[in-house]
Amino acid sequence: MSAACGPTWPGKTCCAINGPLPHERQWTQSRLLRAVNAYVRDGFLPETVLGRAGRRETDDRLPAIVAAIKGADPEITLQAICSRLEAMRERTPRGRTSWQPSTVKMLLERAERLGLLE
Repeated sequence: MSAACGPTWPGKTCCAINGPLPHERQWTQSRLLRAVNAYVRDGFLPETVLGRAGRRETDDRLPAIVAAIKGADPEITLQAICSRLEAMRERTPRGRTSWQPSTVKMLLERAERLGLLE
C-alpha cells in the first residue's frame, strides 16, 4: 500500500486509484474527497457516493462446510474438524491455513443461527 493512501485506506481502493499514476501524482485521501465533493456539487456524481457503504454480504460457505462435517459425525471434536478442514486445504475466514478450535466453534454457532444445524 502506498504511503500516500494512509493506513485507513483499503488496499484494493488504493491500488485501483493510484496504480497507473507516478508516485508524485498519486491521490491522497483528502484530495480524493475534495474531488468527489466537487463532482457531486457539479452534478457529475450522485450524492449517494458520499454516503456510508452498506454492510458486506456474509459468506455462508464456511459455516455450511463446518455444519456438513458436524452433521456427518455429530460426535466429532472441534480439533478433529480443524484437522479435516486443513486436510481439505480450506482457508480460515482470515485467509490462514491453520485452523483453531475457537474459529470452528464460531462457525458452528453461525451455522446454527443460519439454520444449517439442528
